[in-house]
Amino acid sequence: MGRLTDLRTLFTAVAALEVFYFVATILPPALLEPATGWVLGPDGHWLAKLLSVALLSQAGVAWVLRDRPLPRVALVLAFYQCASALVDVAAWLMVDGAFSTPLARVGVLLAVPSHALLGMLLFVGARRSER
Repeated sequence: MGRLTDLRTLFTAVAALEVFYFVATILPPALLEPATGWVLGPDGHWLAKLLSVALLSQAGVAWVLRDRPLPRVALVLAFYQCASALVDVAAWLMVDGAFSTPLARVGVLLAVPSHALLGMLLFVGARRSER
């Protein structure tokens, strides 16, 4: 469990995951649905571009701090990861057509547990490194 909760490893994982999402959100509208399964209107595409800045910022922070990760920053990243999983579940349950394509459903089925697991590991890693 030590390697799984090592903050250096987890910060690197956060950076990689958020860069992946960044790349997905900056795709041109014509490529976004075929690549991700996300069916977005014009407002959704605009929001995705705005979100890309936050995703890249989070990836940058995690990458810059990966060699000397701070437990308090790990807690913030953990909160985001868990909240992201929760928002995906809420959208799936409450927003008609939120994940209407097969690719989007597969994506959310992978995203929810991966975000939740990464968040929990970050929480544990932060607590262990504070000791």
